Amino acid sequence: MNYTIEEKLPSVEEYIHLRQSVGWPCPGNRSIEKSLSNSIYCVCAVENDRVIGMSRLVGDHSFIYFVADVIVLPEYQNQGIGTSLMERIMSYLKGNVQEYSYITLMSAKGKEAFYEKFGFFKRPTGDYGYGMMVEL
Repeated sequence: MNYTIEEKLPSVEEYIHLRQSVGWPCPGNRSIEKSLSNSIYCVCAVENDRVIGMSRLVGDHSFIYFVADVIVLPEYQNQGIGTSLMERIMSYLKGNVQEYSYITLMSAKGKEAFYEKFGFFKRPTGDYGYGMMVEL
């Protein structure tokens, strides 16, 4: 397999295709456009001009960061692409965040060990409570 990791945003159509390929819901096109354009940093795995994976950072551009949309098309999974995407995200973070920044993510069920390789830990711990969310 011959792919590259490129610093770029996917198109709305590419983003929808990636999300649908892994069974994630999709908001409307206008919401996707706004969300993607508000990304702090984004990388895509590209093979023959086709986006086969992506990951991006969102946050406040100061000390709160959220790793979002780590997605690889199912037929390309377990080939190191997700690792390559996360390595680029972590490299960006190490070079651009200030001390005492919070970098968070929500792991897909069963994928926690993948993120632990990059230093992420499960909550709760002795110092941190549960991560929480609400869907509106």
